[in-house]
Amino acid sequence: MKPEFFKYNLEQLLEEKSFISWVLNQENNTEWERFVESNPGFRSKAKKAREIIHMLQDRYEVLDENSVLEIWKNIDKYEQQYKQKIRRLKIRRRLSWAASVLLVVSLGTFGYLYLNEKDQGYQFVTSDLQQNSKARMVLSTGEEIALKKDNSTIALNDAASQVTVNDSIVNLSEQTGTGQQTAQMNEVIIPYGKKTELLLADGTKVWLNAGSRLAFPSKFTKNTREIYLEGEACFLVAKNENQPFIVKTGGLDVKVLGTHFNVSAYSKDATIETVLLEGSVAVQKPKAFGLGKTEVVLKPSQKASFQKEESEFTVTDEVDVDLYVAWTYGWLKYDKESLLSVLRKVERYYNVEIQLPANYPGDDLITGKLDLKESLDAVMVVLADASRFEFRINENKVFIEKKMEELRRR
Repeated sequence: MKPEFFKYNLEQLLEEKSFISWVLNQENNTEWERFVESNPGFRSKAKKAREIIHMLQDRYEVLDENSVLEIWKNIDKYEQQYKQKIRRLKIRRRLSWAASVLLVVSLGTFGYLYLNEKDQGYQFVTSDLQQNSKARMVLSTGEEIALKKDNSTIALNDAASQVTVNDSIVNLSEQTGTGQQTAQMNEVIIPYGKKTELLLADGTKVWLNAGSRLAFPSKFTKNTREIYLEGEACFLVAKNENQPFIVKTGGLDVKVLGTHFNVSAYSKDATIETVLLEGSVAVQKPKAFGLGKTEVVLKPSQKASFQKEESEFTVTDEVDVDLYVAWTYGWLKYDKESLLSVLRKVERYYNVEIQLPANYPGDDLITGKLDLKESLDAVMVVLADASRFEFRINENKVFIEKKMEELRRR
């Protein structure tokens, strides 16, 4: 097996001919089973891909060549003309390599529909959010405005076609050269160690946390108010029943009319969390190939956690939702949270790297709160007292030492 198979995402796996041949015809069965068994991180993706292929195997008869060509000529036409026809096709169990080749084409078609839909989404100007990048706003014209304060404020004025960044006013009409606001996206990039507040053109307030970026238009002109998030943000959405507000992040859509909620969707985290304080939100995940959606609707004081690897939702009741938005007013609160999780948040807030010794028990559960207006040293003292460890700070690195009891036993 090719080592790069381990890095394949679900879509790439569904387009891999040798994988499809294994699922349909058990070709190279021993090698594939050994590869899956020896790569635990690959199992869930392989399981999902197998389920999809078997689902299509049960639903779709082999398409003839003319039909396939017609599909590629006009995807939209295919969607309308063939959907009902395909549903009526009889189950066909006799599969050969020729059948699997045509199935690959069918998979590719639906994969194209799914990926094409995804590609139409926003692509951030910056390819990656580096820790040492500067806080800035990038206008749709490409002009960059530096956000020099640790806690900057940005306000969009729809009527005046202006954006106010801290104490500076930028005329968007002059920037676009059209005398009107542009519907294209602007970006706010907030590196580790900083955060910002935004007031969007519709009156929605957004708190953007450290290590995050947000894309939004100068004016909402469509039937929906769509923005794109990577990282963490808290939203107080201006109500508009005729124009739903949608946060797109990490393959999930959070749809609301007017409400107060928090979304945490850092690319390196294993889960995407949405916590609802007021109102109602629907958290949606498009199914494979864009065929329908998986959706959970939250009530106040509920949290939806989406496990990226398993592609599954869990919903839990949260007694203290304030834990999830305390960062917006300068506190980090935690209740029976692992030490490692808290330390990772401290890394983002202070733009540092925290290193633990090998086999350090980072899963210890701790409860408390940290004043993020304090210095890094003061915050680490609080954590050291709670978790009984020693630490030292060297420039932008924090080194955790063994627990005090262990040091005294030496």
